[in-house]
Amino acid sequence: MCMQNRLPLNNLNTFAAAAEHLSFQKAAESLYVTPSAVSHQVRNLEQILGHKLFDRLDKRVKLTAQGERLFNDIRAPIKQLNEASRRAFRGLEDSALALSVAPVFVTGWLLPRLKDFYSAHPDINLSVIATTDMINFESDPFDAAIRMGKGDWNDLLSYRLFNREIVAVCHPSLLENNEKLQANKKQFTPLEISNQSLVSNSSMPGLWKEWFQSAHIDIRDGTRGNLQLQNSAQVVEVLQTADSIGLIDRNFIKSDIKSGRLAIACEHVLQGDNGYYLTAPKSAESLPSFWAFKDWLGTHSDISFET
Repeated sequence: MCMQNRLPLNNLNTFAAAAEHLSFQKAAESLYVTPSAVSHQVRNLEQILGHKLFDRLDKRVKLTAQGERLFNDIRAPIKQLNEASRRAFRGLEDSALALSVAPVFVTGWLLPRLKDFYSAHPDINLSVIATTDMINFESDPFDAAIRMGKGDWNDLLSYRLFNREIVAVCHPSLLENNEKLQANKKQFTPLEISNQSLVSNSSMPGLWKEWFQSAHIDIRDGTRGNLQLQNSAQVVEVLQTADSIGLIDRNFIKSDIKSGRLAIACEHVLQGDNGYYLTAPKSAESLPSFWAFKDWLGTHSDISFET
C-alpha cells in the first residue's frame, strides 16, 4: 500500500462524479472526458489506496464499503471546490447571473420584461439560456434556473412563481371556420377536441392524456393526426399557422390571445400541484445578483412568491 499523505485532487474529483452517477459513462459526460479516462483515474486512485472503490458490473458500477466511506467524506468538499472552480473559470462576480429557463417561459414571459430588469439593474450582467434540459448545479454553468415542478427539491433554494394553467389553444380561424361552432358557441368541448388534429410537446409526455382525464374523458392516447414537437415554444409557433390544437400554459400566451394570434379552443383548464419555480443551489444565498433578480420578479403583479 502506498502511504503518501495526499490523494490526487483530479482522481478524487473523477471518483466523486462516478460515485454520484454510479456510472463511468455518465461521469465522463458530466466531466467532458471519455469513459476510459474516468476508468483510468479511478484505477489510479484504487492503486494508491490499495483497495477497490467500485465493483464493476455489466453496465454500471457499485460502491464498495471503502468507496462509500470515501465518497461520504469527500462529497461536500468536492462540491464546494467545484463550485468555486466553476465561478473562477467563468469570471463570475457579484454583478453576474447565469440563468437557465424553459424556452416557453423565455418567449412568453421573460423576454417582454427584460428591458425593465436591465433598466432597474444596469450593473448586473444577466445571461439567459433557453433549454428544457435538467440542470445539475454541480456541473452545469448556471447560478439559477426557472423550471416547472412541485418544488420538492430539498437541496435547493426554491421560490414558487405561479401555478400552471394548461389550456387548449388554436389559431382563431379554426374556431371561426367551424360551422357547428359558429351556430351556437365559440369553443370546442373537451370531447370535440379529441376528434381534432392535436399537437404534442415531447418534453411533457402524457400531457394530453392528463388534460382529458381532468375533464373526465377517458382517451387512451388523446391524439389524432398527432404532431410531436420538442417544447412549448415550438407548439406556440406552429399553432399560429396550423389548423391544429395544442396545450399551452395560459400564463405564457396572454399577449398572443390579446393580439389575435391565438385563441382558447376550450374553456377547460388543467391545473394541479405543478407550478413554475425560481431555483438555485444554496450557495446562491451569497450572490447579490440572485437576490436582485428574485426581488425584481416579485415586483410583478402576476407573481406571488411562495417558499
